[in-house]
Amino acid sequence: MKKYLSYIVLVFVVFSSCKEMEDSYKDYIVDNGRTYPQKADSLRVYPGFNKLRISWLKPKFPGVEYAMVYWNNYSDSLRVAFSESRDTLEVEIDSLEEESYSFIVQNFDQDGNASIPMEITGTPYGENYLLGLVDRQFTSAVRDDENVGIIQWNSATSELVYTEVKYQHSDGHFSIQRLDPGDEMLICEDVKPGTVFSYRSVFLPENGIDSISRSWQISDAPFLHLYSREEWVAEARNGHHDWGDGGGGQPYLVLDGNTTTGWHSNPSAPLPQCLVVDMTEILEVDRLVLTLPAPENWRYIQNVDVYLSNEPILPDAPQASWGEPLASTIYTENDRTTIALEVPDSGQYLAVVFTNSKTETYISFMELEVYGY
Repeated sequence: MKKYLSYIVLVFVVFSSCKEMEDSYKDYIVDNGRTYPQKADSLRVYPGFNKLRISWLKPKFPGVEYAMVYWNNYSDSLRVAFSESRDTLEVEIDSLEEESYSFIVQNFDQDGNASIPMEITGTPYGENYLLGLVDRQFTSAVRDDENVGIIQWNSATSELVYTEVKYQHSDGHFSIQRLDPGDEMLICEDVKPGTVFSYRSVFLPENGIDSISRSWQISDAPFLHLYSREEWVAEARNGHHDWGDGGGGQPYLVLDGNTTTGWHSNPSAPLPQCLVVDMTEILEVDRLVLTLPAPENWRYIQNVDVYLSNEPILPDAPQASWGEPLASTIYTENDRTTIALEVPDSGQYLAVVFTNSKTETYISFMELEVYGY
């Protein structure tokens, strides 16, 4: 009885093994007895820059030796030899236009028998793709007294891989730094004063295999230099108004680096209000930045004019000797307002004149920053 049971088990095992082998090869055997090599399984296509990469699994069927890739209606082809050490086959088709391509892949055995053809479609990217992209833009580039440059950036697009910045050091050599998409600020050490910088963005499409960069762009101006204000002196026309909440109100507070304190004009003083700063030396000025009070109902300013002179300026209504304003702006309800000179100019004495007010003759702001190169 035991011998009989053993015989039944043996027959079952042999039958199961044969069944598994039959399942492995049944896709390649047809009724007339002809055997087809294993087809190109797990066929994939990946876009590249003017090229496409095609991959599929290496056949395990005995006797399969190579594959053929066809495109352009079989007018172009490429033979692919199988590698002993790789389970996945890859081939790159380059010098392609930015259009859709259909590829046929067939495996061949040693007798020249071809597998069932497998088709896949892909589209490469190229110059047209680049034309549709926008470089990541910077919002400001500032250099401090230690020649450390800080570049602030706007948000990145989804296909941006990184941004590169090339700038010059004090000894004349250049270096390139990389900014990742999630970063909003790039620090550049040892910037040579007065020099511009270049930047470009590098992109990678979804499922793409080649990152590609746009051309280098040059900044419109060098790193702006925020001047130190420690020795500067500020005076206001007809003095100031003391704030009862600890805000001060004195003119010098616009130079202290504290945005919670600032100058408030004397309510009894007529328009225009005027604040003059002695910068203690002749400096090249490109722009001013005014920081406004946090409470919006304290933001009285509207029209602002800027004058610059090498000769002392008394804080008063503009005089003919001051010449024409070098810059004018209208306040637009932001926390900070920038007043840029059309052309950078030099001087030691800076006059900021407020020609009107939203509330009687009141004017107030918290900080005055001056930038040059």
